Amino acid sequence: MTEQYPGQVEEISRPKILIVDDISANLTAMRVLLRHVDAEIITAQSGNDALSLALDHQFALALLDVQMPEMDGFEVASFLRDNPFSAETPIVFMTASNLDELSQLKGYGAGAIDYIGKPINEQILLSKVQILLNLYRSKQQLVQALEQVHRQKQILRATFDAVGDGIIATDNTGRVSWMNPAAERMTGWTATDQPLLADALPLETSEGEPLADILSADAAAMPQGTHLMMRNRAGKSLAITKSVSVVRDQENQPIGGVIVFQDASQAYARQLALMGQVETDPLTGLLNREGFNKRLRAMMATPLHPKRDVALLFGDLDKFKPVNDTFGHAAGDVVLKAIAARMTRCIREGDVAARWAGDEFAVVMACDDRKEAEQMAERLAEAIRQPIDIGKGGDGVNVGISIGISLASTADWDHQELLEQADRLLYDKKAQRRRKSQEPTFKFS
Repeated sequence: MTEQYPGQVEEISRPKILIVDDISANLTAMRVLLRHVDAEIITAQSGNDALSLALDHQFALALLDVQMPEMDGFEVASFLRDNPFSAETPIVFMTASNLDELSQLKGYGAGAIDYIGKPINEQILLSKVQILLNLYRSKQQLVQALEQVHRQKQILRATFDAVGDGIIATDNTGRVSWMNPAAERMTGWTATDQPLLADALPLETSEGEPLADILSADAAAMPQGTHLMMRNRAGKSLAITKSVSVVRDQENQPIGGVIVFQDASQAYARQLALMGQVETDPLTGLLNREGFNKRLRAMMATPLHPKRDVALLFGDLDKFKPVNDTFGHAAGDVVLKAIAARMTRCIREGDVAARWAGDEFAVVMACDDRKEAEQMAERLAEAIRQPIDIGKGGDGVNVGISIGISLASTADWDHQELLEQADRLLYDKKAQRRRKSQEPTFKFS
């Protein structure tokens, strides 16, 4: 037996014709008439022989004599129809005496599709046989094609089930029609849930900007390997990369889409580590100006509840220069690191703190109103004004901080205007504090 490989096309077997007649001379005559037909001729001299052959062979056509002893053609046809192996075999009756309308109806009722009168007209016989053989070959080709499609589908399904990448198919309304196991595992959804793609795979850029239409031209044109953040059904965030293909019909109209995505958590973590070296202040571990500006833009771009605002707190240390002048820059570094640690403890999850430059710090936070931002500023100021041990003995040094607060809503949600407002308000406060300032007191035992 020849081994078949996936994708290999099987040859269509040569068709077989069954001829049933109780007279051997008639069988010989039929062989002669059909000698040039590209088919294997198999004969039987009784109904029982014909039924036995039908169990062992698949026939493209059966030519049955009606008048036979023991079992006539009508009975043979009925049994052939009842046999699942021969139920679809076309049956043509050959008869000389039963051409009346009642007999023909009986034959059609038994399963015949046509009659050929005796004596047999060669041209009529060959014409009908050739038509039926062509139909058989076309049917076999269709069956083979469907089997090939099924095999390929099974191979693809097994492949999709085995790969670690998530694969989602959608219809033209954006509703999920199929998901492989990896996609179900990563998203927490199943295809039977029939979710919208936007629900099953909600995405945003790494800067926090929502990606509304995953199948849009802009989304599909995103560079391969771009990291996106998806949120699964349980609310857990996961870094992924994706590729998108829009499925189109023969008129080039979109009828759906396919999204392939990969878990990119490790790669994204490495990217963040590299970015952290660029965007992090090496002394304090807080974000630097570049990193802070990126987070600030992301928070301003992310839609908030209509009543929510974004506050920028700009701070500049008071009485810090005398620490550097008196104890040196190493002591100043100790103070800056202590302040960064205190700020980190004060802010909430989702707030972002940074060392803006030198002795300037910044915090960005979502808030309901200015009062909430002012409370955060007071908490930061209270934490920072506590004594800081610089390793010189005594009770340590005291510094303070002046903080200017600006709200995105008052800056028309403009990034540059928000920064400028906070800067102006900070230095207004510095000026007020300077008028009341006193030299720092260092207490040592």
